Amino acid sequence: MEKAINKHFCIQPFINVSTRVGGQNNVCANINLQDSNIRNESPVDFFRSDNVNNFKTSLLRGEQRAECKLCAYQEKKSGHSHRTESNEYYNIKNNQSNEYYEKMVQRLRISNLKNPLYFDFNVSNLCNQKCLTCTESLSSLLHAENKELGVSEDKNANYTTLDKSKLRALESAITDDLLFLHLVGGEILLVPEVKEILTKVDRERAGRITLKIQTNGTIIPDREWKNIIKKFKSTEITIGIPAFGEDINYIGYPADWKKILATIDHFKQHNINFVIGTVVSNLNIMILDKLFNWIQKNRYQNYFYLLYHPPIFRPTNLPKNLLQIAKERLQKVKMKFENKDSNKFLSDLIRLCDNPNKNSDWKGFCREIQMRDSYRKNSITDIIPEIKEYMNAK
Repeated sequence: MEKAINKHFCIQPFINVSTRVGGQNNVCANINLQDSNIRNESPVDFFRSDNVNNFKTSLLRGEQRAECKLCAYQEKKSGHSHRTESNEYYNIKNNQSNEYYEKMVQRLRISNLKNPLYFDFNVSNLCNQKCLTCTESLSSLLHAENKELGVSEDKNANYTTLDKSKLRALESAITDDLLFLHLVGGEILLVPEVKEILTKVDRERAGRITLKIQTNGTIIPDREWKNIIKKFKSTEITIGIPAFGEDINYIGYPADWKKILATIDHFKQHNINFVIGTVVSNLNIMILDKLFNWIQKNRYQNYFYLLYHPPIFRPTNLPKNLLQIAKERLQKVKMKFENKDSNKFLSDLIRLCDNPNKNSDWKGFCREIQMRDSYRKNSITDIIPEIKEYMNAK
C-alpha cells in the first residue's frame, strides 16, 4: 500500500515566531491569529506553548490548517508559497510521506527546540509611504489617510509607538540560539528604538545572527545603521519595489524613484547585500515587464509573490482582456533572472493570467481607486491607460 502524501507540512512552527505590529504571536508571518500577545506571553513562551506543539503535531500528521489559507491560495494560483519555499530553504522536500517529515525533523534536531531559531518581528507602522496595497497597521501615513477618509478599521489604534512590551519582546527573542532576526515595518530604518536595541546586542551574539531588514529603499542607512549591519554575521536587506521608474510613485505613493536608485548605488558602494522584493497585484501585473527587464539588465537578485490581502488588489481581480495584455507583456520578458526560482515563478505568473478570479470584486476595486485618486490628486490611468474604459464596469 502506498504511503499517504503529506501536502501540508511546514517547517515554520518548528523554528519560528512571528510577532505582529499589534503584539500577536504567531508561528508564521502569513498567519495573524489573536490568541497570544506579547502583553501576556513572550515570543519565547509562546514558542514553547502547548498550542504550538499541537500545531506542529497536526502538520506532521498531514492535516490542513485553516490558519494556513494564504499559502494554500498561493499554491493553488502559482504552485509555490511561503510554506514550500521555507521547506526548500532547509532542504526539505515538499509532498512527501509523514514518515519522511518525522525523520527530517529529527535529523535537523528541531523537534523540541527551547528557543526559536528565527524571529520575525513587525515592529511599527511608522512609514514615509502609503502604498495602495498596504494596510494601516503597516503604514502610519495610510492609517492617517484612512482616518481622514472615514474608512479606518480602527481609528484609535496606535501601531506606531514602541511600548515597553514590544521592546521587551524584541530583547527577549535575541537569545544565544537565534540564527535569523527579521525586522519589518513600516519603514524599519525610521524607528530609533530598534536601532538602539540592535546597537546594544554584543558582537559575539550578533556574530551568530543573520539580520534581515525590509525597506522601501527611500532611506539611506546612517552611520549607526551601517555599524549595526557590519556587526551581525550577515545582513540581508530586501528593497520593496512594486514598479519601475515613475510608475512607483502611484503604487507606492509618494515614492521617489531617484531616491531608490541613490540607495541602491549606496548599497553597492558599501558592499551591502540587497535583494529586490515585489508584491504582485492587479496594480502592477500589467507593467511588471518594465520592472523585470530593469532587474535583469542590472543583474539584481530578486523574488516576487502574489498579494492575498486586501482581496480587491489580488492580481487576478482584473477584466479578462486586461489580464491578456499582462500575459502578452510578461511573455516578452526573458527567463534570465539571477535568481533561478524567479524564472519558474515568471512562468507560473504567465499561466495565472489565464485564470481570472471567479470571486472577483472589480466593483470594489473601482470604488477604492476612485476614492484614493480623488484624495491624492493622481490617476491610475497615468500608469495603466488601458484600464480607463473598465473603471466604471459593474
